[in-house]
Amino acid sequence: MRKKPEIRQYAALPIDLSSGEPRIVLVTSRTTGRWIVPKGRPEPGLPGHEVARREAFEEAGLIGTVSHKSLGSFIGPKGQGSDAITARVFVYPFRVSTYLDDFPEKGQREIRPVSFLDALMLLSDGGLISLLLRNEHRLVDVLPPLAAVGADL
Repeated sequence: MRKKPEIRQYAALPIDLSSGEPRIVLVTSRTTGRWIVPKGRPEPGLPGHEVARREAFEEAGLIGTVSHKSLGSFIGPKGQGSDAITARVFVYPFRVSTYLDDFPEKGQREIRPVSFLDALMLLSDGGLISLLLRNEHRLVDVLPPLAAVGADL
């Protein structure tokens, strides 16, 4: 049996600090409704952190500042059943500054800011859960400062 090639994806780990407690912003996938973080495939001319920033905007209407350095990566499935392929997902910390009312995938996904513990319970991807657990005590520390007004659009 032939092994399918591994693809690369870039994910935003959106963290909202506006309530005083860190909240991880999760979205549902369009196909299965599972809770995930915004992610997408490489785009020509865009570094991974910019792909992650764009996906946070397109999938959840999030504006903020993304770290240029990934928190790490994990291996996870992309798709289901016999169509599933393996993806290496690089995760970039993303400090949320604004939730937009209108964005490209509005109405196609549910968006939910949750506590760290709730995120662990809602997420089904073991690789992402492991990455979060390994970095739990430094998640806020790795967030970039908020950009100047207008610079994060």
